[in-house]
Amino acid sequence: MNSSTPQPTFRTENRPTEPVQRFRQPADIFEALFQSIQGGETHARPTLELTPDSPFLPFLEIGYALRACAEKASRHDYLIERLRPHLSVMIGTLPASILPMGMLPKLAPLPGFRPLEQISDDEVRSWLIQEGGLIYGEMQRFELDNYFDAVQPFLPPGGVMVDLGSGLGKVVMTAALSWPFVRCVGIELMTYRHRLAQERLVRLLTLARQGLEALPQPLTPDSPLMLPSGVQTSGRHLLELGARIAFIESDMFKVDVRGASLVFLYSTCFGPLMDALSNKLARELPEGALVTTTTYPIKHPAFRLLQSHAPGTLSWTSVMIYQRIGPQMAEPASEARYLHQPDVVAWEARARADLAS
Repeated sequence: MNSSTPQPTFRTENRPTEPVQRFRQPADIFEALFQSIQGGETHARPTLELTPDSPFLPFLEIGYALRACAEKASRHDYLIERLRPHLSVMIGTLPASILPMGMLPKLAPLPGFRPLEQISDDEVRSWLIQEGGLIYGEMQRFELDNYFDAVQPFLPPGGVMVDLGSGLGKVVMTAALSWPFVRCVGIELMTYRHRLAQERLVRLLTLARQGLEALPQPLTPDSPLMLPSGVQTSGRHLLELGARIAFIESDMFKVDVRGASLVFLYSTCFGPLMDALSNKLARELPEGALVTTTTYPIKHPAFRLLQSHAPGTLSWTSVMIYQRIGPQMAEPASEARYLHQPDVVAWEARARADLAS
């Protein structure tokens, strides 16, 4: 770990919890709210809608072409031939979307869908990059507790937190509960995930209102309030919770993060996107803003590494904390820096075994 800031003692597992039965104090409300936003990683993934006006129509067309090859043993050699040049941008052995439990619908392809022979290598590569961004995962509760312990020394009260690729909203809502941010915003491309995040938020705010109404001593806007993170604030933190949380359905590259003081990237599946994301954040973020990533570091001169936490310490994967330094940058800093090349022979053996199973 870098930086002279003392390292907190990190948790290694979720502590046992019991459902909150009564709201005697604000701490009971916080506990009930945290419990209500767990478990999103096990949600049912619906398939993408196959309609002529679907925004994912190009993705569906290429996915169908790849899956058609995966489903026929006589086409496995050609599929491997087409995937082999793009291992540096592929997550896993085979793209998750073309596997039986993937997000491609089981319906027949639309008229006009091209076979793989008519799809260019550039299109396949772009598809693989997009496919990696659709994979979903969440940090466990204890990992997010560790995360906010780690960023707390660098984070002044207030400010705006932005989660790029916010999924079902767990990080955004955890941030709004844990720290006195002025606003916490989640950006999510997938419509169904955005919808589930909105539904989760409604349940969270309903539970918060019930808890506040049940307190023996009413919480007022100016009542002293201790957050679970140990930060002292006022009752407005809970009373105005809904006004501090927002979810936006959009492409992360189309949303300006100019006002953010903390950007959270659960970037484990964003490897091929890290250069573009780094350049975007360098252009838009003010000096002093924090950016955190998982698995993939930021290799850009506009960011200074504050701390690096190895896998198995703060979280199951590595977590890096950066600070934006220097003036805003209008142009990309340099060429691509994240490409990696797995062992081709080992990959092909795994791919053939998976296709045959």
